[in-house]
Amino acid sequence: MRHALLLAAATLALSGTARAHDIWLSPGQGVVHLHYGHPNEPETASADKLMSLTAYAPGGSVTLAAKPGPGGALDAAYQGDALVVAAYDNGYWVRLADGSYRNASKRMLPQADKSLWSVKFAKAALGPSAPWDRVIGQTLEIVPLEAPAAASGKIRVRVLFEGRPLAGASVVATDGVNFKTEADQARTATDTDGIAEVPLRTAGPQVLGVGHSVRPSQTPALADADSYTATFAFTVADPKTN
Repeated sequence: MRHALLLAAATLALSGTARAHDIWLSPGQGVVHLHYGHPNEPETASADKLMSLTAYAPGGSVTLAAKPGPGGALDAAYQGDALVVAAYDNGYWVRLADGSYRNASKRMLPQADKSLWSVKFAKAALGPSAPWDRVIGQTLEIVPLEAPAAASGKIRVRVLFEGRPLAGASVVATDGVNFKTEADQARTATDTDGIAEVPLRTAGPQVLGVGHSVRPSQTPALADADSYTATFAFTVADPKTN
């Protein structure tokens, strides 16, 4: 089953027909959880692929140490309000002529007909005093333009790629638990300033997600394209549904 899910993730990323798997963050009792996959199909996150996990609190920042927890997530001990951010290198993926997928570069499998490098970013605003509007400098980043906890039915965000507004990016909102089909997801495209007004369907946990692919890859000997995803998680007490 694990192998099948990995192949499904690679299939989505390489085909370009759907947003690839994500990482996202959620608070727990004295811990922060880092999840990988899709909300309805969580997979086991790899501690070896987690490049960084940092909590930015009002009084400063601290590097968090993550270890495998229940349900396949990576858990890091933390209490208090903070903007928690993560970077995750999912490595190289190729599709071979017979339709099979391998977690390898095209340098090792030059016969591959498609290849990419996959990297993922996540942010979560935990608590009312979290510095939610801080620009971290992730390659692909979602930055709220209004206080997430006070959002009412929708939220304005800006998507940045390499520090610049990304136009035409498709932002989707989920609750981090349930997952609708790709066709049923409500998506909002960013404008020329990288801004999108994203509807929030229900109260409670919110996870915004965006993906962006670049050709050619920065490592053309290893991949044809670079695939990036980013998420931003927060909680709304009682938004007005649309």
